[in-house]
Amino acid sequence: MVTFYVDGSCTNDGSENAAGGHGVVGVVNNTGRYFFYAGDPSTTNNREELKAIVHVLFKFGWNPETWEMFKKAEEYPIVYSDSAYAINTLTNWMFKWAENNWTKSDGKTPENLDLIKIYYTLWKQGWRIDLRKVKAHAGNYWNELADTLAKRAKEK
Repeated sequence: MVTFYVDGSCTNDGSENAAGGHGVVGVVNNTGRYFFYAGDPSTTNNREELKAIVHVLFKFGWNPETWEMFKKAEEYPIVYSDSAYAINTLTNWMFKWAENNWTKSDGKTPENLDLIKIYYTLWKQGWRIDLRKVKAHAGNYWNELADTLAKRAKEK
């Protein structure tokens, strides 16, 4: 089974001097096989959470050949995130927003729409991951490692 743990981090969230990053850990048979992190000097925590998920979908969500390094698999990669915002956005809300011409029920445009549209476009083309919620800072080794990578990314 192929699983990923993703996390985003941001200091001074949403302010002019924000510094953020996201981390991704890929795991096969309880062994870390893929590690990625990237920073952004002007961002938000929610944006970094979404970037991590989009990274996994884009890199590993198409078919088993795209994640050959993890072995052939017969199922979509499972992606664990501790962000309720990111999970709800990409598994529920984005479909309603798309139907309403990318407008929320309050008439406003969703934040991070560029990332949401990337995910949505790939999803419409058949790219898939199995998004699941994991509790933050609850001792899950891989989730904690993704958090560490996200924090490291924002320091660069």
